[in-house]
Amino acid sequence: MRVDDWVKVGSAPNETSAMMMTGILEDSGIPALIRRGAGFDVPDFLSAGPRDVLVPYDFLEEARQILEDTTGLGSWAP
Repeated sequence: MRVDDWVKVGSAPNETSAMMMTGILEDSGIPALIRRGAGFDVPDFLSAGPRDVLVPYDFLEEARQILEDTTGLGSWAP
């Protein structure tokens, strides 16, 4: 699967929150990737800075529903 086939399902304020979101999605059988937010793609930022959570397009609606239903994480879903 090409990265072009992946779409943004949510945003997180930092890498830790993004990892929680991807973990929930992966536990539900949905593949997920984390991408650094624009302007924060410098390795010196380490885990700081916003992250986008991506899923394959075919899983977009299911992933949105899961993130919206997850306490504390729905506020980060677009």
